[in-house]
Amino acid sequence: MKLDFGKMDIASPQFNFVRALMVAPTGGADVGECLKAAALIRDSDDESWISEWTKLAEHARVTGEKALQAGQPVAARRALMRASNYYRSAMFSMPSTDERLEKYITLSRETFRKAAGLFSPPIEAVDIPFDGARLPGYFLTAGTEARPTLLLINGGDSTSEELVHWIGFAAQARGWNCLVFEGPGQWGALQMNPGLHMRADYEVPVKAVLDYLVGRKDVDPTRIALTGYSLSTQFVPRVVASDDRVCAAVCVGGIVVDVVEAWSAVMPAALRNALPSLFDVVFAVLEKTTPSLRTFVNHFRWSFGVDKPHALLEAWRDFNIRDIAPKVKCPLLVLVGEGEYEQTDAKTMQSTLRFFSEVPYPIAVHEFKYTDGWAASHCSVGDEGSANEVIFDWLDRIVLNKESPARIGQPYEWDLLLKYKHNKEITELLKRLSARRI
Repeated sequence: MKLDFGKMDIASPQFNFVRALMVAPTGGADVGECLKAAALIRDSDDESWISEWTKLAEHARVTGEKALQAGQPVAARRALMRASNYYRSAMFSMPSTDERLEKYITLSRETFRKAAGLFSPPIEAVDIPFDGARLPGYFLTAGTEARPTLLLINGGDSTSEELVHWIGFAAQARGWNCLVFEGPGQWGALQMNPGLHMRADYEVPVKAVLDYLVGRKDVDPTRIALTGYSLSTQFVPRVVASDDRVCAAVCVGGIVVDVVEAWSAVMPAALRNALPSLFDVVFAVLEKTTPSLRTFVNHFRWSFGVDKPHALLEAWRDFNIRDIAPKVKCPLLVLVGEGEYEQTDAKTMQSTLRFFSEVPYPIAVHEFKYTDGWAASHCSVGDEGSANEVIFDWLDRIVLNKESPARIGQPYEWDLLLKYKHNKEITELLKRLSARRI
């Protein structure tokens, strides 16, 4: 497989390879194993991708099981964590009709849960009750006394096992508890609860998760922060607009205010006003020729429980938070990379800036440039370490030190945004925001 690491296009082969490899520092991958897989994967061949990651996963799982039987918990833990990540990588581009999908989701979860019990203290596997379903997740403790706690909402295509590596271990190392869970429409939750499809009003399942958190003796209910990635940057504002138990919130990957607006901006003009039948025909052609699009569509058809492309677009219509901004009840931190600016159109960016201008609490924005490396990719995939440094510096100052969010940071210049997006409305919005020193 040819890898151009200068390109950070979301869902491209190099993006997904870096996504699998980047959890090596926390034991979720081995550099040599991943490079071996890359050398054997054939370009533009989904089955080759699935096959090579599956081989790695199976080898790591067997190695881990043997180490367990031999009384070698450290070796077992490391191998099982890698197996979990490799199964996730293998299943990522599978359509829901592939009979292997359910098997790999289960194996990714089960190998991780076996490894979780081998940590000291153990990572606690949890199943949170919600509307007759069980939302799977993990709780990482920072101590027996009531501690500040970071609640994580997965993105549209991430798993709880993956986010433990992305930020869970980092939170625990800094003295924060961390709870990550999967809600409606997300991999494990949907597989464990058939019919629990994706929904826009994620503040509803998150309320159930917050109810669970505040009932724990090791959680300080006055110091709960919320972080969301990618799609869940839509959900974070919904939660903090309706639930005042969250005292600070972080959105990693910018904030897309209107998903349909963002999708329409990158569609060919012929598709934007096409009748459903024509839309489906043209979209099917684009899927066949665009692997990254095919990957997204495969997953979200299953996530929403729809089949036709036009039905998938229609399912996104409720994912609009234009009216939420004035109701936000806590300060926000937004992380955005240069790669995201480059792949976002001006209209979508205007909606984001307008949203910022209507939030009554201070907003801090941190931009990662291409010169910062893979931190500049979507959700900083490839360099979560740099993102975590920014996140916990801000959270510690806001939540632990009680600093005024309005006084944190310097006046914002918006140079990186203006490198890619510049028009009259953006200029006016930036003037308004700069006056607020967001």
